Amino acid sequence: MAAALAGALGLLLVVPQLWGRPELGSALALGFVLTAVPSLPTTGRAALATMSARATAVLAGGALVVASVDRPALLAVVTVGAAVSGALIDRVGATAGLAVVLIAVDAGAHPTIADLPAYAIGAATVFGAWTVWWAGAKVIAEQRDRPRDEPQAPAVRVLDRAHAARVAAAVAVAVVVADRLPDDLVGGHWLVTSVLLTIQPGRPATRTRLVQRLCGNTAGAVLAAVLLGAHPAVPVAVAVTVLLFLLAVALRPVNYTWWAVTGPPVLLVVSEYPHWFPWYEGGVRLAMNLAGAAIVVAVVFVVPMVWTAFPRSARSDNVYKIQCKEVP
Repeated sequence: MAAALAGALGLLLVVPQLWGRPELGSALALGFVLTAVPSLPTTGRAALATMSARATAVLAGGALVVASVDRPALLAVVTVGAAVSGALIDRVGATAGLAVVLIAVDAGAHPTIADLPAYAIGAATVFGAWTVWWAGAKVIAEQRDRPRDEPQAPAVRVLDRAHAARVAAAVAVAVVVADRLPDDLVGGHWLVTSVLLTIQPGRPATRTRLVQRLCGNTAGAVLAAVLLGAHPAVPVAVAVTVLLFLLAVALRPVNYTWWAVTGPPVLLVVSEYPHWFPWYEGGVRLAMNLAGAAIVVAVVFVVPMVWTAFPRSARSDNVYKIQCKEVP
């Protein structure tokens, strides 16, 4: 499946280049990546539901960006709302918030409805790539004369209001901080994406993701700096991006850390293709990842700890006073 998806991503980058419209590749690839990651189920019904939910989130996010991009306050509210909706809909997840943030950056200062079909085509290509993989896997399974192991579709998570509240608070803080960053800072939006990708339902899962992202993104920042600083020719850049995406999708089920290592260069190239960000944006993204981790730690761990400390100390003090009064 990773090979089929990586091959499709390569086509989305190469065909616009051959067509003479290389800037179109950025929107096509972004719609594709947002729909394809973090992973896709292997059963037809579950895959269709997941891809449909993510594609809908991408298109809805694009439409919301078009409607609010010229009003920063409204765009901030839209970003938080998209993040919360993803937290409540398991099949959507971080895709909703990421779609708003990354499309707002990719589409530029004056996006229009006419820009949305490119993201839709990118999302639709995921359906085609998955179908190609499924057909090949079915043929191989029949030749081996044994049924393939197909895991059951994941159940849709019950609304987790506590998780949604944490996501809303963390993303809101990240949006405010990102808005206060210098205007000439390239890559400040990665602060919001870092929070979206780090915060998970439950503290144990969030703690694990923090470690994975902090370790993986350090290596990923070095890879991104090397790739951006080298300014390779377009064919080389596409080949490297496809290879990294292949590794990211194939190895993510093994450990998310692999995605944290290989994912940043892919997103950096796709976001600005066929142009190049400054080489140091890999470092900026790492700095934003560290700042996002600090925000998540504060919202998920520190604030609840401080909040619960006051009632406990008060109750302890009251009991102490009662005991003292009862002493003859």
